[in-house]
Amino acid sequence: MTTRNSPTSIVDFRRLPDDSPASCPVPVVAVLDYLSDEVPDGESLTASDLVFVRTAQVENSRYWIWRFNEPDGDAAYATVSAAPDGTATIGYETDYYGLTPE
Repeated sequence: MTTRNSPTSIVDFRRLPDDSPASCPVPVVAVLDYLSDEVPDGESLTASDLVFVRTAQVENSRYWIWRFNEPDGDAAYATVSAAPDGTATIGYETDYYGLTPE
């Protein structure tokens, strides 16, 4: 990730061959279940609130990234990462630093 206002280096992560949420090993309903526990008032989020952004290959792990607004309006990202052994992890981060998915 790079900051929108940063003139320094740009990191470019290669996209996966299937650059879509369909290739994600975790169904969107599981991402929403996770967000309902982690995001304040996250139980009100629906699949239509998640906007798929991109995939990325980072070393040996694969990533899927969605953008959404928290119920209070703050921008945030949900991620799924998949390790080479098939283990998948769901994550969530508020966009405190003005980062881009790139």
